[in-house]
Amino acid sequence: MNDILNEYAQDILEHELFQKGKEVFSHGAISLYTHSIDVAKRAFSMIGKNSSLDKRCVVRAALLHDFFLYEWHIPGMRYILHGWAHPAIAAKNAREVFGATEKECSCIRTHMWPWTLFHPPRCREGWVISVADKIVAFKETFLCRGARRPLQDPAISGQ
Repeated sequence: MNDILNEYAQDILEHELFQKGKEVFSHGAISLYTHSIDVAKRAFSMIGKNSSLDKRCVVRAALLHDFFLYEWHIPGMRYILHGWAHPAIAAKNAREVFGATEKECSCIRTHMWPWTLFHPPRCREGWVISVADKIVAFKETFLCRGARRPLQDPAISGQ
């Protein structure tokens, strides 16, 4: 699986802004970096190697779906609005930093559906990423509760 990530997204994985996700928590004790890689792995495993879906789009958009570049755990409006606002911010950042395609940006902008009620995914790749994110987030939030997972590069540790 790490070969697939490197094949389609080595530039993302090695970028200093993406690497900063190791220092930000996503769900409980899980880093944003690890969460994003787990979503990409889950999404790719859902479509399989022989799928007709755009594999590059799935991997890249899944890695960048939470590329919002701010700390959201601070009480206030940012905390309250984060669920609705971060998909558009992440898509904008993905386009500016990595030149994300319109299809990749669409997948990123719609990954929080149904939370973002009027913005459902518009392509099959977007649906896969949305579902993969929910599966991974559920696992991180409810099944890993109390389990402290070390903040490290899963590509190196083989996770």
